[in-house]
Amino acid sequence: MEINQLLDNAVVEEVSDIYILPNNDRFIIKFHTGGSIVTQEYLENKAAEKMISAIKYRAKMNISERRRPQLGRFQKQDIWIRVSTVGDFLNRETVVLRIIYPAQHAQNWLAEKQFNEMSLKLPDSGLFLISGPTGSGKTTTLYHLLKSIAENKLVLTIEDPVEINAPEFVQLQVNETAGIDYTELIKVALRHRPEILLIGEIRDAKTAQAVIQAALSGHLVFSTIHAMSTKDVALRLLELGVDKSQLEAALTKIVYQRLVPTTDNKQAAVADFVEGMPLKNSPKFTNRWRETLADAVKEGKITNETYQKFSAL
Repeated sequence: MEINQLLDNAVVEEVSDIYILPNNDRFIIKFHTGGSIVTQEYLENKAAEKMISAIKYRAKMNISERRRPQLGRFQKQDIWIRVSTVGDFLNRETVVLRIIYPAQHAQNWLAEKQFNEMSLKLPDSGLFLISGPTGSGKTTTLYHLLKSIAENKLVLTIEDPVEINAPEFVQLQVNETAGIDYTELIKVALRHRPEILLIGEIRDAKTAQAVIQAALSGHLVFSTIHAMSTKDVALRLLELGVDKSQLEAALTKIVYQRLVPTTDNKQAAVADFVEGMPLKNSPKFTNRWRETLADAVKEGKITNETYQKFSAL
């Protein structure tokens, strides 16, 4: 199978990610769609290596480098494909292709009112954080929020990489190879005096501190961070060395989001959120989380099995 055929098949099935993985003495191709990972086919080593080289060439990556992690992307018609590669201990490459569809910013919610509730009472400054695992729709939600409030405002985004092309925003991209990281771009961004700043992800202590300072200096800052609940978001930032009093002053809202499989074989976003800094003895999830899931079961939008799985987080 050639890469174009693989991508065409994936687009028809509305796949979000394609995995090309070493598997004993051959390679395996898997599709991530509808919240599940499904095996597509097996490839002999030579065929897999030929496909991987073709992908890396199109993504302007170093074809001869098989050990170090690499990132790249390329375009197929109106679809962007983000590429991530890394070699295992036997120098066999693992490749993940993230497919970014042009209409990806149109998001399906388990309860439509959740997005409206989430976007209410956004101030002119402060920090809005969203968490959740990879592929949970965080970036899509952030862009949806930005577009709902950003009319006639200067919006600047810093991402690694830029996933959604939004010509109405100034979009900057991290380039670690060139020494341009999040903290460097945040400094540059603040000189442009944006009214709204989107930081793609808080990954380390330096970025966390830079994001907090930006939020405290009069900007409305949106960002993401890996954590397993709204309460864990605050704990994670404190672990990264953020001053507690500064965090309390900066935080306006924290969101935890997941995509759940629906009974019509699609996925829908469900969110939990709190205003400001969570209290020390507060539960990981508010009643809103379980009530939204319970209502979805009653309405036939999700199965009882899905309800049990996600309400037990």
